[in-house]
Amino acid sequence: MTTQLPTDKWRYMVTTGLWPKRGNFDPTSWMSNFHDEEIPLALRLLDGFTFFSDELVKQMFRSAFINISQEIVRDKPSKNSAQTSWINFVDSLVVVRVTGEQPNDADSGYAFSRLARDILMLPEGRIVSPETALDYFMRGGTGDVLFVDDFVGSGNQFCETWKRPYTTSNGTVSFKEISSAIRNRTKFFYCPVICTDLGKSKINQECSSVKILPAHYFGSKQSALTADSAIWRDDMRTEGPNFVKEASIRAGIPDLNGQVGCWQGFYKLGLALAFSHGFPDATLPIFYSSDKGWKPLIRKGAL
Repeated sequence: MTTQLPTDKWRYMVTTGLWPKRGNFDPTSWMSNFHDEEIPLALRLLDGFTFFSDELVKQMFRSAFINISQEIVRDKPSKNSAQTSWINFVDSLVVVRVTGEQPNDADSGYAFSRLARDILMLPEGRIVSPETALDYFMRGGTGDVLFVDDFVGSGNQFCETWKRPYTTSNGTVSFKEISSAIRNRTKFFYCPVICTDLGKSKINQECSSVKILPAHYFGSKQSALTADSAIWRDDMRTEGPNFVKEASIRAGIPDLNGQVGCWQGFYKLGLALAFSHGFPDATLPIFYSSDKGWKPLIRKGAL
């Protein structure tokens, strides 16, 4: 007997913005990839897929930024003192986009630099490239630093931004080096929308001067491949991850031991998520692959 698909529920989720519009997100076609006996597992995986709309991303980004206030006004003796500290922090803040391991104009940090201007209402002159920020501090500038981006998976991208030597008018220098030179005078914050536990651990280990304050942390419960996953029911703890593997193999998705394009997602994070502006490499390829006639749920660049 063929399982009835909950199309009315899907239409409601699109209407309310919990899922993107039908032209960019096709659950019906995606479900046709699976055998009848796989349908309950595929539906469960689909139910576990999280879409962050543009408005939700903005709200979460604002929330992550507000979290910094707890660090800035902590232990202040009065409300006036706390307000003054926060105003001084915002007025002197230098906002820096995080660049990819191979920097390019498509890096999501560019989009979040604009959000810092439009949503956080920070002065555009304070939202700069890594090179400009480092040049400012090399010339004796003061203020705290806010790094912005959407998602932290492995943490590699931020660590590369932190350690990479940038060319300034005063020579070549990295944020890691400048943080040592201006220790106790400048605080460094990183406010991505989502950060995995893996990324947090790596950044804490390799970029100890940076305080990371995301809107949300993603751990093993958000993975579709772990024993404690929140996606699967208790009776699916073993069957669910095995289903993802078997379906991925059928779709022609390779086992690359956690490299980009691996059926398990980047670093084997096994996530089920997308933003309005795209999705990270940590998202399971079973959602977006189009090889071997596989019908994707989402398409790169379509959201």
